Amino acid sequence: MISLIVVKKVELGPRQMTFGFEDRMSKNLDSVFSFIEKAYQTGGPVALDDLISSPQLLDELAAPEILQIIFWLAEELKIHFFARDQIFSPLKTKKMLMENPGNPVFVVINRQVDGRKFRQAQKIGRSVLSTLPEGDDQYIFSRYLVGKLKTWQASLTSFAIQAKQPFFPGSKDINNGIVLLDKILEKQDSYSMILACLKYQSRIVKLAETVTVLTPFYDQDQSFWQVFVDQMQAFEINLTEIKKDKHIFSKFCRLNEIMTSPYPYPLVTEAERLLTDVQDFHKQVEQKKMAVQRSNALVTTEKMIRKLIGLFDTFESDQEYRNNCLYELRTLSKRIEKTHHIEEINTLLDDVKDFFVDVIEDI
Repeated sequence: MISLIVVKKVELGPRQMTFGFEDRMSKNLDSVFSFIEKAYQTGGPVALDDLISSPQLLDELAAPEILQIIFWLAEELKIHFFARDQIFSPLKTKKMLMENPGNPVFVVINRQVDGRKFRQAQKIGRSVLSTLPEGDDQYIFSRYLVGKLKTWQASLTSFAIQAKQPFFPGSKDINNGIVLLDKILEKQDSYSMILACLKYQSRIVKLAETVTVLTPFYDQDQSFWQVFVDQMQAFEINLTEIKKDKHIFSKFCRLNEIMTSPYPYPLVTEAERLLTDVQDFHKQVEQKKMAVQRSNALVTTEKMIRKLIGLFDTFESDQEYRNNCLYELRTLSKRIEKTHHIEEINTLLDDVKDFFVDVIEDI
């Protein structure tokens, strides 16, 4: 918060020429303006509080001197005071700070491009953005543009993480877009932004198209695409059976084309439809394989049970021990009957075999 005492000391109106001290005063004005310009180009609007408390400026000037110079720069229209999304005159800014020193006030550079270039930039802006502020305020236009470009930057940065996964599209376009946005947003003052808009106009138009395509894919279709990729990998274990069915194999091949396409965005709906058919076929094959595996496992288990019964009879084993062993094997057999996963059937069958071997060794 700026001290009310410091605010009260600010003199309004154009600075008075001070004979004998003009060179030093001009140097101080240039120093403060240069600091503001650099900060503004780097990060946009500069908080007035940050300027007053800047260690770099305080090395040369006292806080009241810094604030006074800032107001003089505003009187000379080299900078503007900006608060609550609008520009304030030096008079209104001082009044606002007198009433509430904690009011957030920002400083912006007032460097303009010529009208023709600005109109060109507005035309480009309208071609790539859904809405733009009306009027001829270059600062307002540039802030809106910066906001949109930063939104694109954040989206692309988020998409880049997902695009690193196998068979996820757009990685090259995303990385190129991030590099371009880093260049454009390197200087964020209105003058630099408008010139950057003109310099990179064709690439900005292309980037807008890229963002428009990528956003619904990574916001809405990403979860389906992950399932799609996972399923295509799962289908590989039944590829021999899939190839035997020409109808299903043609759909599988089309799905593979979509998955590996560099531009699959308009094909997502088609992939959703085709994937259901191949999934159903894959499930049928898996169910048949599971039925065969279960049947074989049950037959093997039953053989082991009969084998143990014969051995128990031959060696006249303890009745309780006999019952416990047979109960254990029959429990495993029931679990094999109920499970719906081939992997679990195989695991249970291994348990049956291990238990059988242990009992044989005991007998």
